Amino acid sequence: MDEEAFDEIWQRNRGSEFTPTPEKEKSCTYARNFGRWAESPYQDEASNPTHIGIAQKMLLLTKKYFEWRAAVPKAHRNRMGERSHVCIFHIFERYYQRYMVLELSLTPPMLFLPPPPPPPTSSPPPAILGITLGEVLGDD
Repeated sequence: MDEEAFDEIWQRNRGSEFTPTPEKEKSCTYARNFGRWAESPYQDEASNPTHIGIAQKMLLLTKKYFEWRAAVPKAHRNRMGERSHVCIFHIFERYYQRYMVLELSLTPPMLFLPPPPPPPTSSPPPAILGITLGEVLGDD
């Protein structure tokens, strides 16, 4: 179909009330259980996100994903395609991206610590031949 024909059909049907109904997402039992686990730490962090908290939750999510990956049957370990069903990798990817969006919503942290303030300058007390003459009182 050429582009002009497509545009004509599109314009003709544009006013119609066509809204595709989304299919219920098919997921395996492992993905559903992993998703239930992943939702809890995400909700905890989403209520009050911090850079450190997000980094910790992302690390925990990654660790838990690899634990699930080691425990599920072989057919579910490397299922990354989107044709058959949602599996544990898809849940991992979904929550990892949600943490990234949370992180993007925060103000970036400083990339370096500011230098320490210079030490206060004070003149040495007057001395003759290494002997201090009197006391020097501070401005306190």
